[in-house]
Amino acid sequence: MTKLKDKVSSPIKREFKTDINMTAPISHKKEYLSDEIQNSIMRGELLRLSLFIDAVKDNLKELKTSNPKYLKLYVDIIKLSIKPLPVIDIDLPLDILLKQLPKASFENQEALDFTSEVLNLADPLTAKYYLAHLAGGILENLNLKKQFRASIPFVKYITSKAPDNYDLERQKNFMNAVKYLINEKADSRKIELLPRIKYAIDNITKKDYEIDAVKIIYSKAPIKRIKQNIETLTKKDLTTNFDYADYLIKNSL
Repeated sequence: MTKLKDKVSSPIKREFKTDINMTAPISHKKEYLSDEIQNSIMRGELLRLSLFIDAVKDNLKELKTSNPKYLKLYVDIIKLSIKPLPVIDIDLPLDILLKQLPKASFENQEALDFTSEVLNLADPLTAKYYLAHLAGGILENLNLKKQFRASIPFVKYITSKAPDNYDLERQKNFMNAVKYLINEKADSRKIELLPRIKYAIDNITKKDYEIDAVKIIYSKAPIKRIKQNIETLTKKDLTTNFDYADYLIKNSL
């Protein structure tokens, strides 16, 4: 029987010889769908949609020459605008919205990044309801860039999976939350703390709880105090009606 040790020699004892003709190239293979190819596909999709939708045709040149980062978002918005929804639907003023997108793609990218997150996470009816409000001109308000950027991680916490109904209650609640977050009076630094606050509370309680986020982001409490109070939250502080927001901005029960 041939033993394994008879077949394998120690690499330490072998002499390593080099060949001056050998090459050791360092290469990087790009993905087949590079950004350039993906952008070309999205421009082609815009052209195809312009053949059937007047609002796209009227704004095609501006859309195709705007920031290519958002071409896919444009296509998603257009397709959602013509998608019939069950139960109840939203009349989206597509032409008004499309006219605002190219300029926002350069000057208010934070708002478009937030919008992309909404379309990725919210149900079609909520997303369409949001876009209808977006057409009102909020993309042109550059004073809200910090609030849009800070609120992106919070989108997943204000979307709901409840079934659709005829009164748009879920969609109205979503937009109310958006309006509280995307507001010039809202402190963007405190909005950025909300996921951290949720994580801290999740780690100290297994019970259902609510946080009055509005009280926190509109409070005059210094950021430093809120951060310190996040660290001092412990299980022994918790009661059935514990007010987390009050504790975080005042450190008092």
